Amino acid sequence: MRVVSIRPRGEPKAPPPTLPERAPGKERSSFPEIPVPFRTLGLPATILEGLEAIGYLQATEVQARSIPLARSGRDLIVQSRTGTGKTTAFGIPILEKIERTLPEVQALVLCPTRELTVQVADELSRLGGPSNVRVLSIYGGDPINRQITGLRQGAQVVVGTPGRLLDHLRQGTLNLQKVRTLVLDEADQMLDMGFEKEMKQILERVPKDRQTLLFSATIPSSIEAIASKYQKDPERLMLSQDFLYVEDVLHLFYIVTRMDKTSALYKLIEVETPASSMIFCNTRAEARTVFHSLAMRGLPAAMISSDLPQKKREQVMRRFKNKELRHLVATDVAARGIDIEDLSHVFIYSSPESSDQYIHRAGRTGRIGKSGKVISLVSGFDLMNFNRLVRANNLKAYECDLPSDEEVARKKVRRIVETLKEQAAQLTAEERAEYETMAQGIVDDDARLAIVSYLLRTHFQQEEARHDLDRAAEAAESEGGGSGGGSRGRFGRGGAGRGASGHGGSGHGSAGHGSVSHGGTGHGASAQSGGGPAGAGQSGTGHGGSGPGAAGYGAAVHEGPGGGAQQASGPGGPLGEAGRKRRRRRRRRGGGGPGGGAGAGSAG
Repeated sequence: MRVVSIRPRGEPKAPPPTLPERAPGKERSSFPEIPVPFRTLGLPATILEGLEAIGYLQATEVQARSIPLARSGRDLIVQSRTGTGKTTAFGIPILEKIERTLPEVQALVLCPTRELTVQVADELSRLGGPSNVRVLSIYGGDPINRQITGLRQGAQVVVGTPGRLLDHLRQGTLNLQKVRTLVLDEADQMLDMGFEKEMKQILERVPKDRQTLLFSATIPSSIEAIASKYQKDPERLMLSQDFLYVEDVLHLFYIVTRMDKTSALYKLIEVETPASSMIFCNTRAEARTVFHSLAMRGLPAAMISSDLPQKKREQVMRRFKNKELRHLVATDVAARGIDIEDLSHVFIYSSPESSDQYIHRAGRTGRIGKSGKVISLVSGFDLMNFNRLVRANNLKAYECDLPSDEEVARKKVRRIVETLKEQAAQLTAEERAEYETMAQGIVDDDARLAIVSYLLRTHFQQEEARHDLDRAAEAAESEGGGSGGGSRGRFGRGGAGRGASGHGGSGHGSAGHGSVSHGGTGHGASAQSGGGPAGAGQSGTGHGGSGPGAAGYGAAVHEGPGGGAQQASGPGGPLGEAGRKRRRRRRRRGGGGPGGGAGAGSAG
């Protein structure tokens, strides 16, 4: 492999090249040199109808090469870079083999994240619409009753995350005996997220005579081990082993101090003026810091991370795809499989730990051969790691200088003026007549600059509040009860149930036998259950936290190793003598009332 360093010491900075411009009509890079229309692949009329309905006329390289093999029944290992149409590549063979009259699960797709699960299920639903194939998504954070209802109504294709799929298997609500096709989508990421045990448990429960298709951007040795055990003489299509990163992506980096990263990011966004961008952080704390920094400066931004409730995550992604938001701050929960059309920029706020992680972040832009930019903010602390990432991926990264304050100020003024002009154009004639008189009065006043400055500050604050979905979710949880959940969408293995406390209170709800729950304080406190053996649930006690009239409230669901389900909920429940003493002491100090829970369990 050719090794490329960032920039040897003492060597002048090389100016970055301009992004390539494609000649009109030139075939895009992810398509084969000789176009392959889907109509030439011998697909059924219903599949072709679904493809045409969503605008798919020609196959990408991965689709043209893998679909014929998958239709023949071969097991496949497909390595193809992000954004090349892998979902359609395995979706077409799946839909073609479904027996429409059989109301059983006949195909199973495993995905590492909730967002990818929703995206894959949506695309399969659109492709299978003319065929009347019933597709169901199953993932943590989504109401389990909806999923059980969908299974009972005869879902034929199930797309899900490993944790929640195992929950259904243990509860007996999911039957895999009729599965003919199993797909592992982004399998290496599932291993990176710690799903190896769950994946193997699911693979053991699927019939042995199935077809197994493995699609991913990278194929590490851990994936090879799974393939050798669970696949039968698989055909290998290594379409990106020598060229993992996207062809038309420009890789830039700026050396800044850690303290200056947020201001540097803001400057670059103002100067680059991306049509849409994703900003990747390593931790949730970093994501919040970056989001609040951008929102306070009036940029249309939102954040998504693993602790955001599922409905809010879906809302953020929907608004981002609909161009209502231009900047999405994300942790790596959104780094795999999320398909955003025309994402022009990816900003890497903090350097990832592995070279594969860099590829997956960078792969959000340059989808299906489109051009884009990947901009990394590199501190002295990150420099050695970033140099390693560049060498490992054989990248040519260009070091650049930050724009001046004057350039940023000019760009900012222009952006704000254009944004306000767009919003002003939405006023009706009556509204303009009402407000223009006031506006003229402001213009004629000697304090007009101060007044406009105040109005702009108020506008920016309102924009931050409107886009701050994370805080809205916390506020909503603080006003009402919570819902049972678990780590990575699972009920068992020490999963956490989400609860809520009254204002200023903390909720403590007890789970079944052998489990302990702990409540947090303040708004939206969560109740977390620890692990314990399966068996009959037992009543537990709890206590509320401080705050006038605050009542603890928590709910947790736990499944022990033996398969027994245990559930605890509140408020209510008996208090022991120690609990009553604590309550009396809190009342003397002006504290709040009790909260507790009663558990009910059944043997596995």
